[in-house]
Order: sequence, then C-alpha cells, then structure tokens
Amino acid sequence: MKLKLTPQFIIAFLALTFVMHEAHEIIHTSIGRIICGAWGERDFNAWALCEGCNEKTSLAVLATFAGPIFTFLMIWLGAFLIHSNKTINQKTIGFSLIFANIPFARILTTSLGGGDEVFGLNTVLKNHSLAWLIGSVVVLSITIIPLVKAYILIQNNNKISWFVLFLLAPIVMDVLLVLGLMNTLLTKGILSSYWVLGSPIIVTLWTISVTSVFILTYKNIYLLHKNE
Repeated sequence: MKLKLTPQFIIAFLALTFVMHEAHEIIHTSIGRIICGAWGERDFNAWALCEGCNEKTSLAVLATFAGPIFTFLMIWLGAFLIHSNKTINQKTIGFSLIFANIPFARILTTSLGGGDEVFGLNTVLKNHSLAWLIGSVVVLSITIIPLVKAYILIQNNNKISWFVLFLLAPIVMDVLLVLGLMNTLLTKGILSSYWVLGSPIIVTLWTISVTSVFILTYKNIYLLHKNE
C-alpha cells in the first residue's frame, strides 16, 4: 500500500490517536470503579484508585493492567485488518489503529523501567528489576509483529522514513498537545473541578471533543492510501 498524507487524514488520525489515549485512561479508571466501588481521580495521563482500595483488595492491580491490555488489543486488531485478504480501506484503518495506539510509547516506557506494565508487575512480584525485565520482553513481544506487518505493508520508496514518521509522530503530538498543553491548562486550574468518571471538567470536554472530531472525520482515514 502506497501512503500519502493529506490535511484531512492528519486531522482524522490525530483524533483517533487522542481517542485511543482517552479510552486507555478510561479503561483504567472504569475497572478501578468496578473493583473499588468508587471512582479514582485522574488527569490527562495519570490516574489513581479511590482512597484505600489498594489496601482493601489485591484485585486493584487489575486496573493497572487493563489499560495496556486494551491498547494491545487495539494494536492487534489493526494487525488483523492489514492481512493480505483485507480490502484497501480495511488496511488503512488497521495501519492507523496500530500507530494511533502509540506502540513506541509502550516500548519506550517499559525499556526505561516505567509504565503500567512494569508498575503492575512490580506490584505483583515485589521486584522492580524482574518486573522491568519481564515487562520489556512482554511489551516488545506483543508489539513487534504488528509493527513488522505495518512496515511490510508500506510500498513507498522511502518506506523506512514513512515507518519512523508513524512510529514517532503520534507520541510527539500526544506529548505536546495532551501531556503538555492540556495538562498545563489543568494544573493552572482551568476547568479543574472534578465532574464525571473521576475526571476534571476539562478532561471530559477534551474526551467529548476529540471523539466528536473523529466521528465526523473518520472516513478521511481512507485517504491514507494512494489511488493507483
């Protein structure tokens, strides 16, 4: 599949990236709500269980693993959709899903000894070094096949550049817009009152906004491939 970038695709793809980010965080807090009986609080990239839940039940760690499990399922759904027997539109959705879930962020954070995977494993194993090793191996094992499949799918002459672009650009935009701009606004007290789902108003409005943009523009994901 030969790729091309258009403003319409970029808007739809970034909206999908931000929707996947929000879904990841909401999965964390929703499982926490089910296990603990109350919502924990969160911002744009950090979340917590309600007070006392970790001491109340050992099942609380499941909320930590829930976010990555969702993300990995979305990445593998993308890998399934770029199988050779799928339509070109299915392949563009699959390719976009793989990278919109920012696999490089999962690889990077675990390799640095952080992230949900290492935190959750350390909670269970009580051994950070072992959790770091297992987490790194597991994350790389889960993400490598979808990334290889996505690389093979690219038919542009400079396919390495295209692959690196999709590997890195989503995490850069997520850091700049979500972790940078939006979290800065939140820390300054803008719409910071907690509202629904344990989220500040600004977080909920962001979730609604990016979801609405994606619903309105999702067909532009198909513009990723060149019509030959």
